[in-house]
Amino acid sequence: MATSTNPQLDRLRGAVRKVIALHRTTTVLTAYGAGAEPGVNPRHLSADLRYRGLRESCSIRVMDYSPVSITSRTMSNNEFTDMLHDPRKGARPSWAKVRWIDVGGISWDVLKALATKYNIHYLALENILHTHSKATASKSDYYLQHLFLRILCLELRDENSVIQPSEMKWEASLAVEDLEPDRGGRRGNSFYQESDAAAEQVEALKQADRVDVNVFPVFMLLFRDGTLITLHRTTNPKLTEPIRNRLARADTLLRTTSDASFLLQSLLDLAVDKAFGLAEACEMKMKKFEKQILIHPKLHTVSSLNILAGDINLHQRALEPLKRVIYGLRRYDLDRCIALLDLPPGEEQSANVQGYISHTASIYLSDVQDHVEYILGSLDIVYSLSENLIGYSFNLTSYEMNVVMKRLTLITVICLPLTFLTGYGGMNFNGMWWTGNLNGNSNPDGVSAIESDVRFWIVALPVMAIVMPLLYIPSIMKLYHHIKNRKVSRKALKSYQIQRGVTPKPVGLTRNFGR
Repeated sequence: MATSTNPQLDRLRGAVRKVIALHRTTTVLTAYGAGAEPGVNPRHLSADLRYRGLRESCSIRVMDYSPVSITSRTMSNNEFTDMLHDPRKGARPSWAKVRWIDVGGISWDVLKALATKYNIHYLALENILHTHSKATASKSDYYLQHLFLRILCLELRDENSVIQPSEMKWEASLAVEDLEPDRGGRRGNSFYQESDAAAEQVEALKQADRVDVNVFPVFMLLFRDGTLITLHRTTNPKLTEPIRNRLARADTLLRTTSDASFLLQSLLDLAVDKAFGLAEACEMKMKKFEKQILIHPKLHTVSSLNILAGDINLHQRALEPLKRVIYGLRRYDLDRCIALLDLPPGEEQSANVQGYISHTASIYLSDVQDHVEYILGSLDIVYSLSENLIGYSFNLTSYEMNVVMKRLTLITVICLPLTFLTGYGGMNFNGMWWTGNLNGNSNPDGVSAIESDVRFWIVALPVMAIVMPLLYIPSIMKLYHHIKNRKVSRKALKSYQIQRGVTPKPVGLTRNFGR
């Protein structure tokens, strides 16, 4: 039996089916967290719905070069995605041995096009999307399609910095928890929001007399066909400008070797060299504090030393994984490539496998490793000196306290007989020889004000009015600093709430949280 179809009803049913499908997808995304599917598949609709809000104008440069020639193009998001979708436009020239794609800025449309074109591993894409704005530790991952590196760059913040202070967000501040493995779904938890707010307040209180550092990750993907892709959050061209200047000259090793792994080594060397300024700034700051401690130790100087020592400890924890990454590229590159093939036992020796890192790049990576070890050694020296200065300050304070106590004890011993005699002579006894009243007779006309206890109060009250404030000056200064720090902490919390769009808590809870 045939049934008549209504076009309007069919369109309504189709719209309802689409809404149901979108609802199911949203439900899956809402449940994203523990036990979810690992990685990000750029071909799935769920990935588009989850990351479609990650959009920004990127600064993209595509460079093809060989020992004899080089071409460079700067593109926008749409131009770059069109190039990748068009096989003729996206093909590398036949004369080019290396293609370097440098992407400044993280945008989903660009990442999706890159992942689809170059078959980027799902886990590598997830690492880029989830840690592009956090100071997560450096690491290297080997895949059959490519080598993935996440390098944490530490740069001294000044007028020549790649990232200016106005571009720095609260997610990029270096903290201890950021150097631990990734924790999925932590930003949606109110507990972690309160923890981030507290961390923001602590950062505001620690701003005085510290070394300002920009911390940002750089992602690198090295392919066997000579293609290198670098991604970073900043659109400032100053980040990779030294490497581009070297590529512009035909007599440099980058051009003569025309090796993508050597280009990777140059970028690692650039990231490490940026940390040299950090080590020098920490050393200069330590010399300043050392001078202040040796001349006149103050509690403020000891507090600044504590803050600097904590920052140096975090910098060391950030550079140690980078050192291990460089050592692993030099020592275990070929072994990890063989392990990817999952060959039966005994066939590893006869396997014809080539690593991602060439022999030339491996040689120059040893120089990069030496630079990292030098920076870590310098930071370790400064850290040890800060610990020694803090210990020296407390030992000197204890010694001065012992000297004061010794003097007070000596004065007490000397004045003890006088205090005893004064108390004894001030008793209301008649006939005492040192009071001048030998007969024990009182003055019948009354006692004058000069001979009464009024003279005692005339002298005692002004002395107390002068001595008491002098004794309480340290307490007054502590109260002033306490009020100042509370104002700074509340201002930072209010700024955090405005920036994150968090609803402020009641006044009572906010005060307890600030304390």
